[in-house]
Amino acid sequence: MPLRSDWSSATCPIARTADVLADPWVLLILRELFSGRTHFDQLRDATGAADSVLSRRLTAMGEADLIAREDRADARSGYRLTAAGRETLPILHAYARFARITDPDGPWGLTVSCGRCGEVSGSVDWCATCAAALDADSTRWARRSMGGEPFALRSGDAA
Repeated sequence: MPLRSDWSSATCPIARTADVLADPWVLLILRELFSGRTHFDQLRDATGAADSVLSRRLTAMGEADLIAREDRADARSGYRLTAAGRETLPILHAYARFARITDPDGPWGLTVSCGRCGEVSGSVDWCATCAAALDADSTRWARRSMGGEPFALRSGDAA
């Protein structure tokens, strides 16, 4: 018995997108891929997912064209974001923004800033200070779990 409804053939675009992205593990895996963790063991350790859970989610994310597996000759295969996977960045920013708004004193731990001007963003997809787009190439995150220093995101380059 499935744990939730299957909306993969729904006519509503929000329902179809929720069918792919409404799984918390998928969002955490996307967060880690944007943070530069591309290998199975890195993703497992960073998310806390069991091997079987992570394997199922990575397979489903590949089938949804959010990620692609990168097999390399040195046995360090990994995963990279596809163009569709990179389009999820504003969704992750919205989650971080929601946490700041609803619990400003809480340990939400993710600051989104513009890589061009350095200002912390109040938007999910553009910088209110310099009007630049907040895409994977121009966004910096500061995560408490990674020391709190701003770092550039991975845009989907090879693993």
